[in-house]
Amino acid sequence: MRRFADIIRALRAHWPFGFARPAEGGVMDAIYEAVAGEILTAEQAAAAMMNEIDPRTAEHCLADFERVLGPDPAKRDLALSGIDDRRKLAHQRWTAKGGQSIPYFLRIGEMLGLAITITEFWPSRAGVLRAGTPLIAEGEQFTWLISMPAVDVSAFRAGRNRAGQSLAAFEVNGSAEAYFQLIKPAHTRLIFQYSGA
Repeated sequence: MRRFADIIRALRAHWPFGFARPAEGGVMDAIYEAVAGEILTAEQAAAAMMNEIDPRTAEHCLADFERVLGPDPAKRDLALSGIDDRRKLAHQRWTAKGGQSIPYFLRIGEMLGLAITITEFWPSRAGVLRAGTPLIAEGEQFTWLISMPAVDVSAFRAGRNRAGQSLAAFEVNGSAEAYFQLIKPAHTRLIFQYSGA
């Protein structure tokens, strides 16, 4: 970005030569100083806009990114607490690329801050099975078991809980489940398992 003096110097470079050249410090300098001030303001605004083209650094245009993206289909935008979370979600949605592979879904889990594992099942075949191997029906190769940590696990405690209450309770990560259901391959069925629950 140019300094004020550089802008004045650039404007003076367009002055005519010879007897028509205005004297320095005269009326033309006063006009150029006013014009240079506006040019400097415009260049500063343009430099500030460089941060607005990326959702991760946007401040004034973040609402525009969110408006263009629309509401999050998985409703992750309803639980955001601050501008950094909004920026992160807008960047994830703005730069998202589709994928159908398990490594792609593992990367999505990392972006959501979840340590997930995905297990695929394959139908049992005669001649391949061994004793103790579970039987898996045909069609189960389209089922993925996604294991992720439970949000909040609370165990039964004597003295605090009463008879009739469950021995343990946990919260599911509904927004992550909804997001995975939204982006999963169409032929795939997802089952969620919560570790620690």
